[in-house]
Amino acid sequence: MDQKKFVWVLFSLMLVLSACGNDEKASKAEAETKPKTEDKEEAKEEKEDSEEKTESSASSNGELNPAIAEETEGNIEVVFTNNDAKYTHDMNGFKVSVDGYEIAKVTDINDSTKVWFDDQTEGYVVTAKVTIENGTDKKMWYSNYHRLQLANDFDFIQSDGSNLIPEEQKIFMIKQNQDDFTLYEPKEKVSGMVTFALTNEEFERMKTVKPKYIIEGGVADNDSFENSYLQNSQSYDFVYNDEQSKQVASQQEFYQDRLTSDNWADKKMIFEKSGINETQQIGDVKVTLDGVQYTEIIPTEANKEMFTDFGENGITALTVKVNIDNQSSEAVSITNLGTILNIDDNRARYFSQGIAEPSQPLEIAAGQQGEKLHVFLFRKDEFDLYKKFTLEFGPFIGKDGNEAFKGKTATFNLPR
Repeated sequence: MDQKKFVWVLFSLMLVLSACGNDEKASKAEAETKPKTEDKEEAKEEKEDSEEKTESSASSNGELNPAIAEETEGNIEVVFTNNDAKYTHDMNGFKVSVDGYEIAKVTDINDSTKVWFDDQTEGYVVTAKVTIENGTDKKMWYSNYHRLQLANDFDFIQSDGSNLIPEEQKIFMIKQNQDDFTLYEPKEKVSGMVTFALTNEEFERMKTVKPKYIIEGGVADNDSFENSYLQNSQSYDFVYNDEQSKQVASQQEFYQDRLTSDNWADKKMIFEKSGINETQQIGDVKVTLDGVQYTEIIPTEANKEMFTDFGENGITALTVKVNIDNQSSEAVSITNLGTILNIDDNRARYFSQGIAEPSQPLEIAAGQQGEKLHVFLFRKDEFDLYKKFTLEFGPFIGKDGNEAFKGKTATFNLPR
């Protein structure tokens, strides 16, 4: 583990300790949860106070985050600003939004903050403006982790919720509940910042990959985070300069299988069709074929070894999007489906590549809706010979390991 990631883990532990024992924060929480009988004048004063603090978070020279200069004592140059990021992750009413962000180059920093830049005296800081809104009627628990992903899912920069952030923009300090930094009250909405510290090498490496901004899933309705695996993380292309911004804006949108979300490969669209909306029933579960994308994939440099079994004549991928409406009384697993792609009436039969499919969610809860992305990979020279694709979706597998709904499947003829 490198020094920067070690410090981040240490910081996470410190947050837990401080959340349990900080009298000052507890006092602040008490002040923020005064009875609703407060008079209107006091409420007005608090609102004006809040507005003044928000305004003070922008420095006089237009920088979004003045804490960078204050904490590092370095020279700051803003190199890119995105005021309209629109990165959102809606987890059944619990919504996390990245409204915008700023990238600043920092040089000649003090020795005490070099640890954030792998002991170097300069680097980059990404400051993201984040809004967390618990739109549900229940208390919800969420750790508010974000990532900047580089070459793949093992190569990333973790967000920081405390360092290089003004006090009044630290979400864990301004949220309602101060005893548990992961707890969000019903209907609570709070806005603040998270930061990412990058070395010069990490920032330059962005230009050789397709970086992603990832908002982690993992919200739960209990403090043990039980069932927090029911949400995916949400991935977006991370824009870092004007030229790359134009490239991202002009590129086609691909389904977020792991080939795309984890930077395993670049894609070129061969054929796609969305809005198919063909529905079949498996027991009490409605299964709807939503769309298909056929793509040529080019493995990224860091991930070429994953695809060596496909030879040197090229690789083609088929990603199928299926919507699932679970109207049964029990959760249905979508990680161990027995789905098969039937080629040209049994000329060949392909199992889906589960490793290339999103790892979350593991299941669709009773009464809930969700989606499943199935991925099939082919040698390009073989794919070009195929004419007819039939998806045999299912069967669902129960918790006992046996086939659910009497082993029924849904069959769809796929556009080609």
